[in-house]
Amino acid sequence: MRMLTDGEVIDPLDARASDLEDENRTLKQALSRANADIERERRANAVVVRELRRQLTPLYQALQALFGELDAIPDSGAGTAAAPRNQAVWDAWKKRLGGKPSELIDALLLHGDMDSSQIAIAIQCHRNSVPQIVYKLNKAGLLNKNGGRFSLKPL
Repeated sequence: MRMLTDGEVIDPLDARASDLEDENRTLKQALSRANADIERERRANAVVVRELRRQLTPLYQALQALFGELDAIPDSGAGTAAAPRNQAVWDAWKKRLGGKPSELIDALLLHGDMDSSQIAIAIQCHRNSVPQIVYKLNKAGLLNKNGGRFSLKPL
């Protein structure tokens, strides 16, 4: 402890506590300013995203309509089945194989050649299940493989 000239005693711990309180107050103010800055930036970003969405929505809707029209075309060249008699043959294979192999035939008829990831998404199975399903169709002599892509053999 130290004594001042007028007899007042200064405790070093009190001085240190006072310094820490001042530092704490300063940090709280800095944090408050930083939070305010973050909130302003969040609001500004929200405005930018709204404007971007407003500008791109007509294009998005037009593309949706366009792809809807393309999907409505019976033979857009994506799949391998064009003739009704081919469809009957594929239907027979689907009935014979059943399950996921049947779904894979449908997916390949609709989309054309696909890789394993696309197949898993199209027939809603785990990617690790795809080789077993492909094996069944390959064993039946129904698949072509080109690199990592699979397609149905032409009938």
